[in-house]
Amino acid sequence: MLIWMLFGIILLIISVSDFLFFRIENEYIIALIVLYVISCISNISGSNFSGGLMVATMIFAITLFLNYFNLIGGGDVKLLVPVILFAENNLSIFLIGLSAGGLFLAIIYFFFSRQIFFVRRKIISSLYIFSRKRGKSHLLSFVLPSLSRIDKRVVSLRKYTFNTMKQEIPYGVAIAFGGFCVIFENCVTRW
Repeated sequence: MLIWMLFGIILLIISVSDFLFFRIENEYIIALIVLYVISCISNISGSNFSGGLMVATMIFAITLFLNYFNLIGGGDVKLLVPVILFAENNLSIFLIGLSAGGLFLAIIYFFFSRQIFFVRRKIISSLYIFSRKRGKSHLLSFVLPSLSRIDKRVVSLRKYTFNTMKQEIPYGVAIAFGGFCVIFENCVTRW
């Protein structure tokens, strides 16, 4: 149960980071892979390790090809691999959650992209000011390493394009939602 809780916490942090900064840091991906290895060693997960690895490798190759044509972000490609490994026997639950989350995000961004942009910008500005007052040794910088990589110009001078169709969508949030569906399914079947 602790493994699934840690998996959920990391996915939540990834969702916030992807929503705010459109970045999925490598530290999160490494943490998920280490967590998966620990779950395999402790027999919590990994009952279908070879099948999960094969599916994750195929998905990685396909999404890497899509990334080459800028159809999917590099962070999303990296995030899919450990989440699919955790999904292993619940791949259909993951795909349903991923699809529902992606559809929901696309609809919300289509109708409210301008408002979301300004909310994101306000949150990032507030976090930037808070982090500069506190220094880099506080918990927020540890949880959101992307925060330490922004500067004042990024916060204040970034221009907004009013073309809704060119608005970036943080699909890492949808991938994380699919991961939460897998967590929910595993917790329900274990009880």
